Amino acid sequence: MHRESSLSNSDSFQKKKLKSFTNKYVVLDSLEGLRSLPDNSVQCVVTSPPYNKLGLREGRPYLGQIIYDTYDDNMNEDDYQKWQLQILNEINRILKPGGSAFYNHKDRRFCKRDHPPEKFLSDSDLELYQTIIWDRGSTVNQNARYFRPYVEKIFWFTKSISGESTTPKFHRDRLPEYFKGVIWRIPPDKRNKHPAPFPAILAEICILTTTEEGDLVLDPFAGSGTTLVAAASLKRSYLGFDISSKYQKMFHQRLATSKSKVHLWLEHHHHHH
Repeated sequence: MHRESSLSNSDSFQKKKLKSFTNKYVVLDSLEGLRSLPDNSVQCVVTSPPYNKLGLREGRPYLGQIIYDTYDDNMNEDDYQKWQLQILNEINRILKPGGSAFYNHKDRRFCKRDHPPEKFLSDSDLELYQTIIWDRGSTVNQNARYFRPYVEKIFWFTKSISGESTTPKFHRDRLPEYFKGVIWRIPPDKRNKHPAPFPAILAEICILTTTEEGDLVLDPFAGSGTTLVAAASLKRSYLGFDISSKYQKMFHQRLATSKSKVHLWLEHHHHHH
């Protein structure tokens, strides 16, 4: 009996802790942040890891070295993959059954060849549900030795429980026709000062189709807060972790200005097609 009551106490403690994290941008190492969250607490994750020249100390990234340049990359690939697998396994733990995680990743190029992330992603606890192609329509990479890499992948993962996959909540009918397919044509956001931004529309598609109002949306690599701003504009709760306090300020500015632009994205995008 005694043991049971202490368990329920810890349960209510976890709920309180989660409440204190809701609608926050927390300056914290991504893995530490994830580890502090209770199991089955997040409906949707939308994130893009800083997958480039991350300096690693003891297999963990440190801030001084984040230079976003994917090409001729020399970071220790093994350390990077180990770190990402730890992140993905924590995401699997904190996702609710029926939840979704959208993980945006480029192929990394070094040693004259392509290194697709699928190789290491298949080792994570998460289940790969579908691979979406983000067609940026252009690239800053002008290397003439191969075709221009216009596309990135968005891996849509679902939670696995003891190795069994779960079915995600999904509402494709909430989207306009041109986003119902597996290739999303969205130009990158030129105004965003973060060096590796994905556009707000991309986050909004993920959030709109897999969550309801009030659900919790997480970005463990929050950067300038694109995912969080998108979640807020769609009346979802949000939580972001990032090791950089500079980006936290940027996020608060973006959140303040986005308040006036709620729900115009579908219309806005429509005019561009």
